[in-house]
Amino acid sequence: MKTRRTILKTLAITAMTLLASSTALAHSDHDHSIAPFNWEFSKKLSAKVERDLNSNKPTGTIGMNSFEQKKFEHYGIKVGNKFNTSIRNVKVTFERVSSGLKITDASLIKFAATENIVPIRKISKINKVSGQVLSHVGHDHNRLPVEWVFGPSTNSKIVRHMFESKGNLLVGLTRVEQKLLNEYEINVGNQFHLSISGHSFLAERTSSGLNIINHVENDDIAKANTANDNV
Repeated sequence: MKTRRTILKTLAITAMTLLASSTALAHSDHDHSIAPFNWEFSKKLSAKVERDLNSNKPTGTIGMNSFEQKKFEHYGIKVGNKFNTSIRNVKVTFERVSSGLKITDASLIKFAATENIVPIRKISKINKVSGQVLSHVGHDHNRLPVEWVFGPSTNSKIVRHMFESKGNLLVGLTRVEQKLLNEYEINVGNQFHLSISGHSFLAERTSSGLNIINHVENDDIAKANTANDNV
């Protein structure tokens, strides 16, 4: 509890300092709305945040490389936009700035668990899946207890491919999309849940993209085949 309070105090002080200085730095042409989801940091980006918070003079500002910038663009988080995340059970609000991210608020009171998390969240229940699982020698075929969410453009590409293809549910991914999966340790051969507009599919990562194995039958989702499922 003492460690938790210390982290919260550091976050709060950092947030207040940044808030006081952000008025003069604000840009009227930027959208400062909050994303309608909570973000799950990767291990690499979490380590950057921790290094700043554990430093002698934490700034609450986290620099991002070009790939990390593209990653947030992929999910529609533009410069000026804010999003919530959890750091050691403290709900923290970050704002995307031109150089990376900065903490704008932190509170234990505001913290609340939510399932609306991107790009990845853990799931405890493995649901029934119809269809056979394909195998490729030399690949890691672990079925990960996670659910993945891509950005709108990738979701549209996957859905379009589902309806246009005849039995072939192999979907190619761009370099950025591949690096996204790498960053969250979803390897070639791994199977995982893929969530699109509230519908869940079992997918397997291939060397060039994804193999959509089949629709996952959830209790709260109408049971249907991918052929007639209006995503």
